[in-house]
Amino acid sequence: MKSLGIETGKTYEMPALGIMADAFMSDTNSRHVAPDAIPQLVMQRREGGIARFDQAIDGLIEPTRKDVAAVPPAELAKVTPLDAAHMIYAGPIVVAMQPRKGWEVDAMKPGPIPAALDTPFFRAHRQSSTYDEDVHVRYMEMLAISAIYTNTVFGMIDEKMGTARLADPNAARQQVLTAFQAIPAPMLKAALADAARQVSGGNFSTDLTGSGNIHFTHTPAGDFVADPRGLTWTKAGGIWFGDGRINGQTVNLRLASTSSLSQRQAQSGTQGTNADAKVEGTGNVGPGK
Repeated sequence: MKSLGIETGKTYEMPALGIMADAFMSDTNSRHVAPDAIPQLVMQRREGGIARFDQAIDGLIEPTRKDVAAVPPAELAKVTPLDAAHMIYAGPIVVAMQPRKGWEVDAMKPGPIPAALDTPFFRAHRQSSTYDEDVHVRYMEMLAISAIYTNTVFGMIDEKMGTARLADPNAARQQVLTAFQAIPAPMLKAALADAARQVSGGNFSTDLTGSGNIHFTHTPAGDFVADPRGLTWTKAGGIWFGDGRINGQTVNLRLASTSSLSQRQAQSGTQGTNADAKVEGTGNVGPGK
């Protein structure tokens, strides 16, 4: 039946954002790279201060190429389908999709001491502020640029993947990375630079109230929240990226099964389904896989 281009059985629609995010997080984990490796590298203060996020990312490519060149290609292929440049340009995606709870830098500006507390004893025992405005601003830039860039890249990946039905989440994740590798590195570099241009030159406003999630606004780019779901970018009156949306739209991938082959093989004659998946139908005539 496959040769005739006929799909049989149920087709499930799964959120593309989650599968794409999982693909990049899994790839990073397979390379034994810590999720906070990119922030740790790009937030380092060098001569002249902390570099803008896109410039710092570009500066990591050549050192990574040297490291990758030392690994036999056959061994590397067992770990990841990405080359050195794509490994680095995957970094902002991991930054955008990494779960967060609370600020990782001191975002509290020290206020003036009230006259009633401005005493010799208070001044002697007051803890020194660790606030660094450059770190604070660069950190918000990193998050905002990552969200905007990831939205652009996920849109490119979605276009490349099309509407064909994939076998299962594992096949979908592999296809995501294959589609990402197929995007020319100069195009990814341009997408990152464009995201940085949308953020540079504007004004940040930090929200330190609420439940402890990271929340800030950038004029004119929009509103950004980093929480256990990853980054959410709101603009023009609605969520533009995050919470299941790419370019403001809810995007789904079509899967023949919601569990991987290894999971199905481990089951004892039962089949599990994801409660959040939508069943499209019991049969479909379309392009063959």
